[in-house]
Amino acid sequence: MSSRYITALDIGTSKVAAIVGERTATGIKIIGYCDEPLPQDGVRRGEIMNIKGVFTAIKQAMEKVRSQVNSLPDTEHYGIRDVYVNISGQSLRCLSANLHKNRQDPDSLITEEEVESMLEEMYLSKVEPTEKILYVVPQYYNVDEFIGASEADGMTGKEIEGEYRLFIGSSGTMKKCEQAVSMAGLRPRRFILSPIAAASALLTNDEKELGTVLVDIGAGTTDVLIYQDNIIRHAAVIPFGGNSISEDIRQICKVSLKNAELMKVQHGSCISEYAPENKIISIKGKDGMTVKDVPFKVLHSAIEARMCEILATVRRIVDESGYGDRISSGAVLTGGSVNLNHIQILAKNILRMDVRLGFPDSNTIIGNSIDDVFRPEASVAAGLIIKGFEYEDSTAAEQGDYGLENSGQTEPTLFDGQEDAAAPSESGNKGGQPKNTPRPPKGPKRSFSDIIGDLFGSSDNEA
Repeated sequence: MSSRYITALDIGTSKVAAIVGERTATGIKIIGYCDEPLPQDGVRRGEIMNIKGVFTAIKQAMEKVRSQVNSLPDTEHYGIRDVYVNISGQSLRCLSANLHKNRQDPDSLITEEEVESMLEEMYLSKVEPTEKILYVVPQYYNVDEFIGASEADGMTGKEIEGEYRLFIGSSGTMKKCEQAVSMAGLRPRRFILSPIAAASALLTNDEKELGTVLVDIGAGTTDVLIYQDNIIRHAAVIPFGGNSISEDIRQICKVSLKNAELMKVQHGSCISEYAPENKIISIKGKDGMTVKDVPFKVLHSAIEARMCEILATVRRIVDESGYGDRISSGAVLTGGSVNLNHIQILAKNILRMDVRLGFPDSNTIIGNSIDDVFRPEASVAAGLIIKGFEYEDSTAAEQGDYGLENSGQTEPTLFDGQEDAAAPSESGNKGGQPKNTPRPPKGPKRSFSDIIGDLFGSSDNEA
């Protein structure tokens, strides 16, 4: 039986967020959420630098979320074990690839197994020794003279060619992430790309079909994801985000990084034209005396310059993807930096498309969830819960578990017990695939959008 509860970890550049979701009759409810700041050099631009610092933050965040959840009825005896974890980093890149197959019996129907074997073969594509294929997304299939079929199984033909997008990242990034999580006494159940998780929490079905670009402006990186016709078409990572804005403020305004961050959050705007004339921000010393005056115009100009650079880079990524003229639903902006004033106006002018701000809402997470989850900063964490439940459901379906009373199985608990908590997750290794390589699950027929969310699945079925 599929799980009633899902636990996840969002490891960002500035913080670690721990989150717990519950499946209810009316939808997914977030019953636990808290975040813990990371040390300054813990994660740099999405890449873990200090494993001990990240492990400590994970442990503290989990202790807090455990306390939240254990205070609820019927959950006081559960301990944490398996977690869904995001993965990102500036090394992520995306490229196109294709695979051609000749069929022995052109009159027979193309089977789902044939299509799946081609997908698995793409995971074995050669990459640099320090890289790993994180995910493969089918784009379309050509079967004889039929070009651009979204699904090939059920067709007939003597030749089949699949077009794919390969998502490639650093193998060291995932190893360090898995090590930090395991040190905290947890077991990564599945790794999910951060922008794919965020998309699950933010994008509507219409947006995915008509074409949209998701822009997640985090502390260290800006993730860009393009959906069109319900398929992920492109992804990229810009190696700077909110921290770069704070650093610019520090240098231009000659203030400490702490004060730069406070000024950005409390008084920041993305458009310098809107800065009040002759108004200043006074920086106080320990004795309460003013040690520095910063004009609003200077602050806003520093923010505007860096945000223009980020959004212009997004625009270039969209143009170079080849899907710029197919994005009919505009852009969705999320992440902590979208709390800056006037960012929507600036983004609309630079991206030259409609822009809305994205955060988890009652369409994806029911309204009586913990308040902290309804913020742009929580988009990835909420999406990890949503993708986790999707994976649990697909796993249950593959095993023939349809929730029957006489199935002979007991419902998985909120968390597994602590015994063997640090044991590494197992994953299939058929066909020479390396451990933890994402594999499409076998079982009932699933759409491409369902397949997209599956990353690094373990073969065990513990919740």
